[in-house]
Amino acid sequence: MRSGIYTGTLVHARRTPAEHVFRYPVCMYAIDVDEIVNLDHSLRLFSYNKAGILSLRDSDHIGDPTRPIGENVRAYLAEHGVDVEGTRITMLTNLRTAGYVFNPVTYFYVYGPDDALRCILAEVSNTFGERLPYLLTDAERITPLNGEDAFRHDKRMHVSPFFPLDQEYIFRMGPLDDTLDIRMDVMQGEERPFWAQLTGTRHAFTDRELGRALVRYPLMSQQVISLIHLEALKLWRKRVPFHKKPKFVPSEGSVAEHDALAAGGRGLRPIPDAKRSPITPVVKALALRGLRRPVGGSIEVTMPDGTVHRMGSGGPRHARITVTGKDFFRRIARRGRVGFGEAYQAGDWRADGDDLVAFLEILALTAEDVRRRPPQSLVPAAIGRRPRLPNPADLVRARKDVQYHYDLGNDLYQAFLDPSMTYSCAYFEHEGQPLEDAQQAKYRRLCEKLRIGPDHHVLEVGCGWGGFAMHAARERGCRVTGITLSVEQAEEARRRVAAAGLDNLIDIVIQDYRQMQGQYDRIVSIEMIEAVGYDSLPTYFENLDRLLAPGGVIGIQAITVPDQRLERYRRGTDWIREYIFPGAFCPPLASMVDAMRKHTELQVEGIENIGIHYADTLRLWRERFMGNRDEVRALGFTEEFIRTWEFYLAFCEAGFRTRALGDLQMVISRAYNGALPRYPEERLAF
Repeated sequence: MRSGIYTGTLVHARRTPAEHVFRYPVCMYAIDVDEIVNLDHSLRLFSYNKAGILSLRDSDHIGDPTRPIGENVRAYLAEHGVDVEGTRITMLTNLRTAGYVFNPVTYFYVYGPDDALRCILAEVSNTFGERLPYLLTDAERITPLNGEDAFRHDKRMHVSPFFPLDQEYIFRMGPLDDTLDIRMDVMQGEERPFWAQLTGTRHAFTDRELGRALVRYPLMSQQVISLIHLEALKLWRKRVPFHKKPKFVPSEGSVAEHDALAAGGRGLRPIPDAKRSPITPVVKALALRGLRRPVGGSIEVTMPDGTVHRMGSGGPRHARITVTGKDFFRRIARRGRVGFGEAYQAGDWRADGDDLVAFLEILALTAEDVRRRPPQSLVPAAIGRRPRLPNPADLVRARKDVQYHYDLGNDLYQAFLDPSMTYSCAYFEHEGQPLEDAQQAKYRRLCEKLRIGPDHHVLEVGCGWGGFAMHAARERGCRVTGITLSVEQAEEARRRVAAAGLDNLIDIVIQDYRQMQGQYDRIVSIEMIEAVGYDSLPTYFENLDRLLAPGGVIGIQAITVPDQRLERYRRGTDWIREYIFPGAFCPPLASMVDAMRKHTELQVEGIENIGIHYADTLRLWRERFMGNRDEVRALGFTEEFIRTWEFYLAFCEAGFRTRALGDLQMVISRAYNGALPRYPEERLAF
């Protein structure tokens, strides 16, 4: 008998816009469709097309309800070009208990005559009574991570009111053997807001094991539908936005009324609609009250009715903002800090020029002052104890996250970066130094700290458009291998390298650092570690340790948050991670050192915080970006996109100017490394 029973655990994990995770015990049945009749005849607890304690009906699945399930599945496969001759099909499903069944998804594993997996048919159902099959063949197959069969398919049916339609599924299908491991990831744009994993252990399909399953997992189908609505209630209480159910066409799936991503414009994830909230008046009153005594400056707020609120009387900063509509406080009431940024994107408030940065600085300083006073000071401690949602950073997610931000087009970045196309913090050696010179000074400083020489082979992890590689090859005469996951960056970097006549010294490779082989005398990673994620810091440093040659040295430039903010930061989300850098995590110094200490032989040899230089770098980028807004608009970007990036650059500038953020240049190596400077006076001053 090829049929079996799997008992195990189902985990659902949501990342945005609110974290939500749950875990429940489950039981599912793996039934060979050609054994159904025999199972019905030989077992007392299983029934087919009739009432019973546990039952299966042809009408519960796709196709003609008057034909057997196996015939319907094979007919569907044949209609879609799959050779069904000699196939064996096993369905993984829920059974009717007490006459009721609900299957969020039934998987049909289709094996050829050689027992090799030919394809998978995933039959997805929603609580609205709609059902749609997803055929997963070699055309949808993607590179697996752990030996499973992996597929990617666009979402074609509305399943939950808490998810939009413009999503993709990634199915990671483990084999149906002694254990079960199936994972489904939901991709929305370039973000992974949700994943689910089903794991289990196989048991024989006998009356004895069916009885055990009934005792341990009573009324499984009723539990499934009840838990769906219970978790929906929890999401509603967390104010997760609703998405209107689109029209459903059985042969096509759900049909969206419009392309949501296109509505946001090129390269911009759409922002949620502003909706009424019963707490909006309270939020408005608390916001105005909290700003009565701003720290570090004064604020002038003009309301939609013309009322002007002037708050604060001194300080080095003064900011004037205008609230243009009632949606400003609505968005904050429903989405908190993320809604504050969304309101600027939508044009619900505005500030001119440097007033935007000044306002954000005052807000940051005031919020920190309030946070330190009780009872507000108790909030960070409570957040630190909140369960943290796992945040796996696999290769698929890494590529999607990079594409979302860096593949917007080289023409966009040329509109505000310096001629070296350097997209990281510069180092200003004196006031008024041009940005291009300050970027070369940053590269020069890194090369000096690492003592890069002409005999060295340098690996740059996250090479961008090749700025560092070209500097190091030109100034130091070394070989450089630069790796990136951005196709557009790689193409432009190769063009620039060839134009500079340095292609004999520089190789630009589209590759993930985890897939690199060989050893390198020097490794440089400039503001790439932020894409790694907290959970993958050990993997990052393990691979750098693996790739570093004996006597080698590593240089890392990393945007960091204070160590004391780690728990608050990694357990929440923010506007930057929602709209600019999905999956980003700016690691505290302690987290990086801890990952090195526990998982590698690496140790820190020197640290310099150049974060204050980032404020000026971002200011110059923002001025160039806004000065070239007509050019940006001509590239196909909307006003909403321009406001989004203006806010992003100003928000980050305020963070570095108030020193809420840092940017560390770290020299890292192993103990007993004779290549490091011998005497303290030979070192650069860190």
